Amino acid sequence: MELIDALPVQDTATYIIVPSNRLETSKVRILSDAARARSIPISIHERGHPLSEDLTLAETGLSWMYSQIISPVDLNRYPQGILNMHGGTIPEYRGASVLHWAIINGEQRLGITWHEMVEAVDAGPVWAESTIPIPTKASASDLRIDMIAEGIRLFPNAWERFRNPDAIPRYPNLADGRAWPQRGPSDGLIEPGWPSERVYNIVRALCPPWPPAFMDTDQGKVNIGSVLAEPRSGAIPYLTADGITVYLLPALLGLES
Repeated sequence: MELIDALPVQDTATYIIVPSNRLETSKVRILSDAARARSIPISIHERGHPLSEDLTLAETGLSWMYSQIISPVDLNRYPQGILNMHGGTIPEYRGASVLHWAIINGEQRLGITWHEMVEAVDAGPVWAESTIPIPTKASASDLRIDMIAEGIRLFPNAWERFRNPDAIPRYPNLADGRAWPQRGPSDGLIEPGWPSERVYNIVRALCPPWPPAFMDTDQGKVNIGSVLAEPRSGAIPYLTADGITVYLLPALLGLES
């Protein structure tokens, strides 16, 4: 995998932390095989299990798409720290579900940040960062692919600077941003009278494989797959705050975002 290939050949004193719930099984296997071929210890880590249960000691940790908080005990096991990729700008988009929040909030660009892990969430020194555009028709699934690709592109520079004792990182001012909360299934509710842009954004942000946006109707909860500008059989009319009627197509009728 590109992430492993970007590590210097002689650099095996690294422990890689990967969440099993965030990557497809085939990609986890490829990453795992590539790491073990280089004798790099790796943890395909299950949500809810303490990291220290299968911790292999190494000088440096590399966290890839790992969304859980690592305990101070585990952080302190690495003399040279843990480098983590975060799919958001820091400090503006610290925390969880930031890819979804960025789309829902109507942002035009998404940040990708390689930073050192500290006890506070996404608060450590920044070693490399960039942004990618958020196209108006892109779903969260589309954007996630672009985010991963950009994270891999940035990684060699981030890793080189992180391991260089003379390099100087950027220290974020946490007062300039916030930590966003993890979104759950109930957060996908489309309430009456929203602006059309917000309705469209929440539907494309909550596309498969995540729990979808939904409406509460007289017939019960209806998952929404698409927002249409024109009527269609089975679509639910929705009057927006800007006086525009859009049509919410239930996910079971196809055209999911």
